[in-house]
Amino acid sequence: MQKKAKQYSKEFVTRSVEMTFESGRPIAAVARDLDVEYATLYGWMKKAGKTKVRIDAAAAAAPPTLAPKSEAAMQAEVERLKRELEEVKKERDFLKKAAAFFAQQSK
Repeated sequence: MQKKAKQYSKEFVTRSVEMTFESGRPIAAVARDLDVEYATLYGWMKKAGKTKVRIDAAAAAAPPTLAPKSEAAMQAEVERLKRELEEVKKERDFLKKAAAFFAQQSK
């Protein structure tokens, strides 16, 4: 008996590719979170031309030291954390929608 391939909406595919690229996380990790096969998500990424991992300047910086930071450095850290929080909130909201979508599909 042959297994029927899952069908995904264009919106889901597009958002999955954007989220994977923007998060900088491994494709395999995002695929597990979205309950999508690695090869499927990788294919979507390749088709979109986004298989190269984006390295964020803040993520590539050296680990923080225990020395006191200047006011400007602390402000820059706060701004970076605000951006990161916003990204995590977007990912969370998307995953909630994806979970609801799959729950509805399984009924």
